[in-house]
Amino acid sequence: MQDVELASDIMLSLKEMFGEQGRFARQETMRKVYNTKMAESTSVREHCLKMISNLNTLEVLGVDIDGESQVDMILQSLPESFKEFRLNYNMNKKIYSLSEFMNELVVTEGILGTSSVEANMAKAFTSQPKSKGKGKKKKKKKKDFTK
Repeated sequence: MQDVELASDIMLSLKEMFGEQGRFARQETMRKVYNTKMAESTSVREHCLKMISNLNTLEVLGVDIDGESQVDMILQSLPESFKEFRLNYNMNKKIYSLSEFMNELVVTEGILGTSSVEANMAKAFTSQPKSKGKGKKKKKKKKDFTK
């Protein structure tokens, strides 16, 4: 590279050497974005952070996705319990940044009661073992002496 005088020639040469790795990374990250679906009882905040991280990786790799499309990608990855949120979002035609969108989803999760903490607490309360009759007094049969 010392013999190359122009920076554009250096960049072109580097792209030729490492371009295939960037293409693979871009395709792999796009696959993650399209195939990631949030499970019903997981945290929407964690899901959004994972999706935003993948979208940021795509941006670093040279993929240009506008903010509205990024929000749409996250919206489509949400489970059925967010159907009403999705409908409300589409009806109101509001434009969110990714952080505003995530905060709205967290608030909605709190209202719907779909967070993993609440789901785990509900499981804990319903899966407690039932007592096996300890502490109950047995009734003694009285003998009939009238016979």
